[in-house]
Amino acid sequence: MSTAQTNCVLSAEILHALHAAGVRTICLCPGGRNAPLVLACAAARASFNLVSFFEERSAAFFALGREARDGRPVAVITTSGTAAAELLPAMLEAVQSGRRLIAVTADRPRRLRGSGAPQTINQLPLFAAAAVPVVDLDAPGELAALGPLYGPLHLNVCFAEPLVEGVVEAIALGSLEEPPRQRPWMETPDARRICQDFFRQVRHPLVLVSSLDPPDAQALAPWLASLDSPLYLEAVSQLRGQRNLQDFSLHSGEGLLLTPECRAACDGVIRIGGVPTPRFWRECEEWNVLHVAAVNLPGLATASPVVPLTAFREICADFAPKAGRAGPLFSRDRAAAEQVEKMLHAEPCSEAGLVRMLATRLADDARVFLGNSLPIREWDLAAPREENHRTVHANRGVNGIDGLVSTALGLAGTDRPTAALLGDLSALYDLAGLWPSAQLGAAEITLAVINNGGGQIFDRLFQHPAFLNTHQLRLRGWAEIFGWHYGVVAGPDNPFPAGSPRLVEVLPDAQATRRFSHAYADLWR
Repeated sequence: MSTAQTNCVLSAEILHALHAAGVRTICLCPGGRNAPLVLACAAARASFNLVSFFEERSAAFFALGREARDGRPVAVITTSGTAAAELLPAMLEAVQSGRRLIAVTADRPRRLRGSGAPQTINQLPLFAAAAVPVVDLDAPGELAALGPLYGPLHLNVCFAEPLVEGVVEAIALGSLEEPPRQRPWMETPDARRICQDFFRQVRHPLVLVSSLDPPDAQALAPWLASLDSPLYLEAVSQLRGQRNLQDFSLHSGEGLLLTPECRAACDGVIRIGGVPTPRFWRECEEWNVLHVAAVNLPGLATASPVVPLTAFREICADFAPKAGRAGPLFSRDRAAAEQVEKMLHAEPCSEAGLVRMLATRLADDARVFLGNSLPIREWDLAAPREENHRTVHANRGVNGIDGLVSTALGLAGTDRPTAALLGDLSALYDLAGLWPSAQLGAAEITLAVINNGGGQIFDRLFQHPAFLNTHQLRLRGWAEIFGWHYGVVAGPDNPFPAGSPRLVEVLPDAQATRRFSHAYADLWR
């Protein structure tokens, strides 16, 4: 068998393994060294949705959004060298958010490692910082079935020259069911023991619910509704608007969590889902915390066991914390929530006021993606708590601002509208993110970018101009490059631009935003 034929057979084996593992979307970044995989993908087009990219980092973050949308693993195929290294940020996010991202990186022959040959680096430890398992391949027959996946995986594929020859015939992969996810890190009896120990010590917990996939949220909602404990429900919990959870939900924002009333009302914390957004979480080293999550990471420096969500769903009904101490906390929360409503009404052109307006205009069944830094916090504070059919997503594993446009587009589909709310620096960081929009068919997409002139969260944190990355850039040209509809929203009377996909540049009033921020801070003094 010639070298090119060997490459062809190896590429076909990889696609068979990906398909058997449940992959149906491949983000393809064509290059020279991955030519055998590129041609194999073209030959297997009937079995995969292929989305083409010129920029690997964007491709990987798009894959994260698609994995969240479909609940299936997604593969990204790159060429060798720095192209493979571009996947590191998304792989780090995948590890800490439990997303099944499969990096398939083409490589030059093993004998060239360490030689300084063009486009040759040692690709095996590229994702070591994320502790991603790696499989190094250079011949057919070396790749066993991938099996159940619980997080990301790296397949490194060595191709020798000549890379390809002739025509690659169609590759038929058939119809296979996705294997189950890998067994969690803890058995149910051990999870029960940890919960029993916690509830023996903690009688009045505060419940923080962060990132959940919709099935987990729906499964846990009845138990949460049975509690008398105060609930802090982030938008990414998928539970924030549920009517039967409102009586015990905290409505006035994260400032309440740092008050004496919160300390007096609660003797422990139950954290469910991803690592919580509020600043309060960083104070939880001092608290007794029960961690319940889909990823075996506590999110605190204290070494603590993490109860798998799958196990907690089975046993949570056996535990019923007592009520009776949260009356003053709820009183202060309700009074502060009334003031927040008045502030939003008084400052409709502030960032928070415009976020409230945006939230009321989005489709009832939209997939909503929230950017890190200010947007996710402002949405949690200002968006109405109404029952709807939305799902809310964010990259809260590593909390970066890179790849957010790409992740939002990965969520898009023709079945439901997609909307994203990002900051201006996040948008500028991912200008290549609009590239795949032309490949998404008739997907309805709204991308709202809060352009406040750069890095304003740091103005609140450090009050020093060196942190701000101040700019006077506007985004119309970005929309025009990719053929998007464009419009400006600076107040509640400004309409969205017609058509889709559309870019909405949100221009808040800086003075109104500052007044709102100071008034909100004053609520907790």
